[in-house]
Amino acid sequence: MTSVEEFVEVRKSIETLVDEIVLLVERGAMQDSRQHLAKASQQLEVLKTMVANNVQGLAASRLSRQLNGLGAKVEEMTAR
Repeated sequence: MTSVEEFVEVRKSIETLVDEIVLLVERGAMQDSRQHLAKASQQLEVLKTMVANNVQGLAASRLSRQLNGLGAKVEEMTAR
């Protein structure tokens, strides 16, 4: 079983990547956006396995929605 501290560490790492992806999308840096998105998605999969209560589940769901939205923006950038 994982600890709360480990969950928080992974969550914060994903949130940092989300912030970076937002900036990269704004700058039009498609390749870097994709790389950060892939890394954040991998970390989210790890985070989902660590969920032990409702609060953690909500955090994982929120991050999943954020990454899905950013993924759509990255794909839109690719289509241009």
